[in-house]
Amino acid sequence: MSSHLQHGVQEAPPRHGGGRLPGQAPEMQRDIIDHAAPRQFSNVGPGSPEEQPPNNVHVANYRNLSHPNTKYRWEYPNAHLRPQYEYISNGPRFVRDIMGRVKQKWYPDDRYISPYDGRAKPLCVQATDDIYRSPNNTTHLRTFMRNTSPFMLRIAKWPLNHFNYIDENTPASDYWYAAAKWIPATAALTVMLMFPGNASGQERNGGRYDPFPYKFYNYPKAARNTFEDDCLTIAGRRTHHTTNPEIKRTLRPRYLCVLSADDKMTRIKTEDWEKNNKGKPLDYVFIAYTADQFDNDTDSDVKALHAIAKTATRAVGLNTYWVGCSCMPDKDEIEQDVYRISDVIRGAHSLIIAVGPNNKESAPSFDLQLVQWGTRMWTWPEVLLSPGDSIKVFSRENNDVVTITKRQFAQTVWKDAEVSRQLIDHYEGSIILGRLELVTLALQCLQGRETSQHLHGDKSYALMGLMRLRPKIDRSDTAFQAFARLSLANDSDMLLERLISTLPKNPTQHWSCMDDAWNSKLWDIYPTCQIAGIGRDDTVIIDGLRGANVRWKSFEVVRSEVRANFKRTFTLFLQHSAPLFFYVSIGLLAAGNALRPSNKTAGDTYTFVGVVFIIYSLIAIIGAPWFVKLLYGGKFWQTQPWLFGFEGYLPVETIEKQVFGTNLGRLSWSPYSSPLSRHKRNEHDECIGIDPTTDPEVRSLVSQATHATPGQMRVFTIVDTGNMEVTMFQAIRPPVAFLLAGEEGGMQRAVGVSYQWETQTCYRETIMRMPTTTKDLMTQVNRVRFGLKREMPPTRPVRGADQAV
Repeated sequence: MSSHLQHGVQEAPPRHGGGRLPGQAPEMQRDIIDHAAPRQFSNVGPGSPEEQPPNNVHVANYRNLSHPNTKYRWEYPNAHLRPQYEYISNGPRFVRDIMGRVKQKWYPDDRYISPYDGRAKPLCVQATDDIYRSPNNTTHLRTFMRNTSPFMLRIAKWPLNHFNYIDENTPASDYWYAAAKWIPATAALTVMLMFPGNASGQERNGGRYDPFPYKFYNYPKAARNTFEDDCLTIAGRRTHHTTNPEIKRTLRPRYLCVLSADDKMTRIKTEDWEKNNKGKPLDYVFIAYTADQFDNDTDSDVKALHAIAKTATRAVGLNTYWVGCSCMPDKDEIEQDVYRISDVIRGAHSLIIAVGPNNKESAPSFDLQLVQWGTRMWTWPEVLLSPGDSIKVFSRENNDVVTITKRQFAQTVWKDAEVSRQLIDHYEGSIILGRLELVTLALQCLQGRETSQHLHGDKSYALMGLMRLRPKIDRSDTAFQAFARLSLANDSDMLLERLISTLPKNPTQHWSCMDDAWNSKLWDIYPTCQIAGIGRDDTVIIDGLRGANVRWKSFEVVRSEVRANFKRTFTLFLQHSAPLFFYVSIGLLAAGNALRPSNKTAGDTYTFVGVVFIIYSLIAIIGAPWFVKLLYGGKFWQTQPWLFGFEGYLPVETIEKQVFGTNLGRLSWSPYSSPLSRHKRNEHDECIGIDPTTDPEVRSLVSQATHATPGQMRVFTIVDTGNMEVTMFQAIRPPVAFLLAGEEGGMQRAVGVSYQWETQTCYRETIMRMPTTTKDLMTQVNRVRFGLKREMPPTRPVRGADQAV
């Protein structure tokens, strides 16, 4: 096990250790561990010490003030380390908070929204000792961890804090050590009990988590409701009908190629053909080809293509065909014509594929030519939407004609046969896919195909041909925005709402890949929010979220509630009355001593009462550490919900001591909240969460994350006092809030987001699965501008930054 995990107080690891050259960055771009099939640790548990993490790590707390690079400020936490990296500024920015206050800033930095006053404040993250004593390779402030349990409770538990209450086998030396600490603890508590206070903290937010005071002020690029569109005038609003206008389906092509009796080709408008052939059905052959094999600007390729088209058309007894090189002549309409091809295919009599050698390669075989044809993006919907149950393929070189049934086409031509065959079966009617399945599988197929990009949203526009409703093409749309428009225009079973609740399996996963770290399908996730619009820069506007702020700068005193009984009630009276009885007893003893010469009976009475009072008070004072532990110890019936966060890893026993003053087994590891979570079956056949670092792979991630630089994955830990669970996860940035966006598998999907104050955008950093009881403890959040992935802006070392010791 790494030495950083064995000891909480350690100097930074040597720069020349571990077989790594000086200055060489460790390998950090690792995929998130796939937890869909969790590893079975049959040897994890008592009796396998090599897999057991330490459960008694000592935290330096305020001794970290001796760190030579520690800086100070007025705002809490006062002691911190400055970041060694900063974002490169592009000029002044301004931020408007939920209260409408505007503040201009000259450089971008990492900030969070304070739940106290709603201001965007610099982000300061507490870290374990080994990380704090390493170089601060971040863009945010870093501070050390502090024990924030109530001071009176810490003093009361100090004499016994070295006891392990979980293990009943306590050595005799621990008792002698406790006796030595008991005397100063008793003296301190005697003074503190004169001023009784609330040692269990205060209730906040009506017993809920800290809110996420966010507000989005800007217009969306495209709103779901037309009244929210960016219309500058009342007249413009009246004449504006929709922000997501649709393209009407084309029931027939605009042009056709017609063959005469002597096989001469003439291009005519379809409406002219219908006038000359009234009462005749419009049947034509659709000629499918790729520009890689038949160049539209090369006469020989065009002639060869038309020769194949004539042969194929005559073979089915028709004299009309449609081919892209000749039937899209209007330059001002060519963009719309390309995206209407799906309608042209639907109205065709049959589909013919023309193949030939690739212009960039020597003449390949016929099979390879067909495979090359199938790799092109626009050929894929042509096969899906073509009529009939078979397709004829014509070769340019030897006039061969091959007939392939659609059922065989996927495994013969396409490399993604397992997925694409399902779509063919759907359009042939042998299986019926749901709307969500159709879009998901279609998008998966499109991502694996090649195209000469015309617009960023080309793949979404190719997908658009499969949909009933098609938004008009916006040339300024990115690929994500084009897909978002398409999803909003059609009833896609809230695909986007489900997508935001998925956790990518690795940081580089493209948004169109909908693989989830838990291997859940999109239809397993039930959204609890709604997309209200499409934002700029690959974002969406979400409404209906519930959220909670994460406190990264330190732990806080947690209000807890234990059941009142006679023992606790009597102890409470005993402790708070003991100082009063003690000082009254001194007065009584003094009065008895003064009255005894003149009135022995009265003097003896005062003395007797004084002795009784002093015995009563001394019992309470000497036993104060034990009595205070009795008052505030035990299991909690209710606690104030907090989301505490820190960077790094600590055993759950140490975390409980930092938060509650001692370890009584009240906090536990979450069994399946994160891909790093681990669980096992105990002797009572119950599922319990175990320390994630019992998995050597997770333990390795924790060790490597100590040296992460901006843009690399780090390890963070969330302490949730609402359900008393601890969760460790990976993220590039610490999420400043968790937003409930959906539910899956009986748990809530909480999206951990970072906050980019310059654009008022919350970006997904991680996903946690939280118990459903958490939902009622979180407050509603205003509409959120949300992005699936936050690009890492360019950074540079801070001039004069502190160097590691």
